[in-house]
Amino acid sequence: MQSSRKSLIKSSVRSSIAKLLAQARSAYAGGNPARSKRYVRMAFDLLRKHKVGLQKDLRNSFCRKCFTIWVPGKTATVYFDRKNDCLRIRCACDYSKRL
Repeated sequence: MQSSRKSLIKSSVRSSIAKLLAQARSAYAGGNPARSKRYVRMAFDLLRKHKVGLQKDLRNSFCRKCFTIWVPGKTATVYFDRKNDCLRIRCACDYSKRL
């Protein structure tokens, strides 16, 4: 009984995080980056509180340092790192993540 309750809570939290990140993306597109950061921070707090794992597309869609939603060409730069033979995303705050 306990494990089914946990899985129900975690699936609910995952859907809430996905909705918050979608709202953050639409808020940034609407010209409100402060609101977008707030939505990402709320999603990240839920992520930490409930210790939920995310899908790769959601995990790689925001900066964990400054809570900015990543939009290639605007808030993030995507490039190939030849030294480590991987793809990298560099945020506007100089945080870099390997993919």
